[in-house]
Amino acid sequence: MATRNALRIVSRRFSSGKIFSEEEKAAENVFIKKMEKEKLEKIARQGPGEQAAGSAKAAGATASASAESGPKVSEDKNRNYAVVAGVVAIFGSIGWYLKAGGKKQPEVQE
Repeated sequence: MATRNALRIVSRRFSSGKIFSEEEKAAENVFIKKMEKEKLEKIARQGPGEQAAGSAKAAGATASASAESGPKVSEDKNRNYAVVAGVVAIFGSIGWYLKAGGKKQPEVQE
């Protein structure tokens, strides 16, 4: 809970550069509490048997889906670009290092 509050404060502070007024903070807190309450009520309506099966099913669904489909592949386009850019940067820096490694600067004599 403390992590959630800290994350909310940090995101609130740096997201748009605007510091919310007390009324806006209160309205956001009420909305978040309402959503959490609705989520808990939904879980309570499912019943204890369905709730345990649902949570086990949700946990097992990700494990079985990754086992059936093979290796896990990211669907996030920006993350994939970042990985490719990182790999290119690493290979580029290694190439640059190897290329410059054999050359020695001649000393200038006066």
